[in-house]
Amino acid sequence: MSRSKGRVAILGGGMAGLAAAWRLSEPGWRGRFESITVYQRGWRLGGKAASSRGAHGRIEEHGLHIWLGSYENAFALLRQCYAELDRARTDPAAPVQTWDQALIPADNLGLAERWGTEWLVWLGTFTRNDELPGEPGSSGREMTAVGFLRRALDLLVDFAESLRGVPADGLALSTSPDPPAGNDAAEAVRRGALAALLALTEAPPAGAAATDLLGAVLDAIRGALDYERRPAHKRAWLLMSLVTATARGIVADKLITDPRGFRAINDEDFGAWLLRHGGHPDVLEFPLIRGLYDLVFGYEDADPARPAFGAGLAVFLTGLVLFEYKGAVFWKMTAGMGDVVIAPLYQALRQRGVQFEFFHRLDGLHLDAQRRGIESITMGRQVRLADGTQRYEPLTEVRGLPVFPARPLVDQLSVSEPVRDWRALETHWGGAADAETRVLRRGADFDHVVLAVSLGMLDIVARELVDDRPEWRDMTTHVRTVATQALQIWLRCDEASLGWRGKPAVTTSAYLPPFETWASMGQTLWAEQWPHDDPARTVAYFCGSLDAPWPVEDDPAGYVRRYDEQVRADAVKFLNRDVGLWFPDAVGDGGFAWHLLAGQHVSVNIDPSDRYVQSVPGSDRYRLRPDESGYDNLVLAGDWTDCGMNAGCIEAAVRSGLQAANVLLGRGRHYGIRGYYLP
Repeated sequence: MSRSKGRVAILGGGMAGLAAAWRLSEPGWRGRFESITVYQRGWRLGGKAASSRGAHGRIEEHGLHIWLGSYENAFALLRQCYAELDRARTDPAAPVQTWDQALIPADNLGLAERWGTEWLVWLGTFTRNDELPGEPGSSGREMTAVGFLRRALDLLVDFAESLRGVPADGLALSTSPDPPAGNDAAEAVRRGALAALLALTEAPPAGAAATDLLGAVLDAIRGALDYERRPAHKRAWLLMSLVTATARGIVADKLITDPRGFRAINDEDFGAWLLRHGGHPDVLEFPLIRGLYDLVFGYEDADPARPAFGAGLAVFLTGLVLFEYKGAVFWKMTAGMGDVVIAPLYQALRQRGVQFEFFHRLDGLHLDAQRRGIESITMGRQVRLADGTQRYEPLTEVRGLPVFPARPLVDQLSVSEPVRDWRALETHWGGAADAETRVLRRGADFDHVVLAVSLGMLDIVARELVDDRPEWRDMTTHVRTVATQALQIWLRCDEASLGWRGKPAVTTSAYLPPFETWASMGQTLWAEQWPHDDPARTVAYFCGSLDAPWPVEDDPAGYVRRYDEQVRADAVKFLNRDVGLWFPDAVGDGGFAWHLLAGQHVSVNIDPSDRYVQSVPGSDRYRLRPDESGYDNLVLAGDWTDCGMNAGCIEAAVRSGLQAANVLLGRGRHYGIRGYYLP
């Protein structure tokens, strides 16, 4: 067995920190470290993936959490976790025993589309495939520009085929291998696809002439379609324009041969890049494009008039979403993310011997005299444990599920008087005056540090490092964050009674701010405890970005109060004015039918640890890799690092955490990393 390499302190219990703990504690590395300890502010794990239980056992999320079917590393970790817990044997009464009971396929998608003065809902269903995400033995690989180009053109040809024989007033996807003879719209799209393929396979200098010809062909097709009167025709043509502009850009910008791959165009906004390569201006309002920007909260200062999303990452993520999903394009959790992802990870890590210190607020990292490593860590111990309590156990139970409560389990704590606002313990400002200082020292309490806090916290907790190294200053300056807001509503009627005419369990985006995205989450209601005589029959999750600038110079309490009041007021306006697109029968002349409301929860994510990490143009180059801290006993973990999927998502957090652990284990950065990545 390898000699112990000392103690590891993981600062932050979000998904990146938990993924690092998972890799470091894997059976193959057991005994490599004397101890692995996760330090967590407040009483819940999960970071931006945290959830807890409120009134009626209702699930209260940080935001809308849905996994893409291409999240290979996140799924692999979760599958390993459930296999280790083996609940079928250890807890046969558990309602969620396996990973595929925790997350289920979600095929039905929708996009909101403005048509004149009205809004339409463009609904579709992605066909499932026979694969499963996170399968054992899946290997890592790189998504190339050549691969994307081929799949994009295949998509356009397939779309053309799907239009054949479709009535003129609508479009639908056909699963028939022998579709009937086509109509004019289908033939137009097919000609466009074939023209694109011809133009882009021509070698220069013929390629330039072919590109001009392609533009003329697309213009002619647009003129042949009933573009201004039939939404389906407009969508078909805009899809052609989008795909051909993307294909043109890949060829013209030499992404096929550029060693930087998609990173070569990350300094340019995706929409601007499409226009530069011949995309029609209407493409910028195409619901697919607006939905993509909504997916990554891709707007400067949360302003929808200022889209900002690096072109390379946009193309990369589009390829993952459309072409690389396993099983289903989306997967939805059957209860809270804290219930079916974070709590099981905590339980499995505890079984492995990983230690957790709750109620520890990170206040500062301090360098040694030579400025080569972390010498000490200052923390605020927010509360003390009750006499006789050896360690805080964070989980309680609702409907047979281990869950995190909305308030700490106070019988384990030494609290001399009632705490009015337990939530404050989970914010940067929480308990600042009352916290007892605890100093961790190198060689006594830790030897290695995994910094797994959110990007917004670095200027606060890593100030010495930011002042010491220009690359830290560049990262905290150029990699941007944005506040977000989320609304959950529970209603007493089912969706059909509320006027929803689409398929069940849909997820939609590209609508109006402040809540551009909606997901039907009825699959979670079983896990809550609504009264039998007054049950909730519908639950809807909404989310969007929020213009809440950071940092705050003074009056943090006023800052929190201001945005809390603003989001709640905006939620009322949204329900009275705009929710009718989804639930028309819940809105009348007097606004929203409030008697239908069984419950509501608002999450105002303005704390620096809660802010979403954006992928604005020009920022990618300033991200540090997990192994690029510049200090000999410090590695980095979080969706803000350069981990190969540089976007704010659970997959990026998992990848980064695994890479940080690989560094400490002396393995290559991509050891055991699955799926596609930016090189």
